[in-house]
Amino acid sequence: MNQTSFEFPLNEKVRNYLRVEYMFNIIADPELCCTKNNEVTFLRNLFQLLDLNERVDLKTELIRDLNVYAQNIKHWLSYSNVDKEKLNATAEEVNQTIEALSASPRIGCSLRQDRFLSAIRQRFSIPGATCSFDLPKLHYWINQPSELKCKQMQDWLAPMLLLQRAIRLVLTFIRQRKPLESVTAANGFYQGVADAKVELIRIEYSHTLDYYPTLSGNKYRYAVRFMRFGDDNLSEKDNNKDISFKLASC
Repeated sequence: MNQTSFEFPLNEKVRNYLRVEYMFNIIADPELCCTKNNEVTFLRNLFQLLDLNERVDLKTELIRDLNVYAQNIKHWLSYSNVDKEKLNATAEEVNQTIEALSASPRIGCSLRQDRFLSAIRQRFSIPGATCSFDLPKLHYWINQPSELKCKQMQDWLAPMLLLQRAIRLVLTFIRQRKPLESVTAANGFYQGVADAKVELIRIEYSHTLDYYPTLSGNKYRYAVRFMRFGDDNLSEKDNNKDISFKLASC
């Protein structure tokens, strides 16, 4: 059965983590970007990554979270019925990432000094302003050989890979806090209680259903409501269908 997954963060920190992960997923393969002529999309998401990193102190948040997980792993290692080899390997990766983050300068600072990126970055915030007459320098670069462009993209990504690695680690810990469990939304509505540790609501359900989930809530409780897709004339109260899905409060 074709399953669709949704993730809803319950705080701004995890919201930023998910946004960074999403942008990395788009630009992670420069060769594919060149093949599909998505160089502008690559650069737009690279600039959004830099903007987010400049606006939010992701480095401090990540170090704080990873230190908590390192302490948790030490605690888990005291249990006899755990895979200590796997835990030790994870602990080593977490500690290495903490050390690398602590020793690194502000992530992405070298890209802000790149003359080519600096010359075109501001125009990307203007709708439609990446045309050849707006940015002839960009379009000259786009028409370079794919090998040259891919190498340049990889060089631009290199200073950001530590951020990607740290985000992947933290989100893995968050997602694995709770397994998915089968629940039912009576009349398309489900309400749950969230404790102080819950930061992410994960939802999985059959894509064949003509509904999509929305979530509202705070650090104490949350509500999932399934909305009918493509029929804006139906009000929420018209959704009287019980929907089975899987949910995890992480």
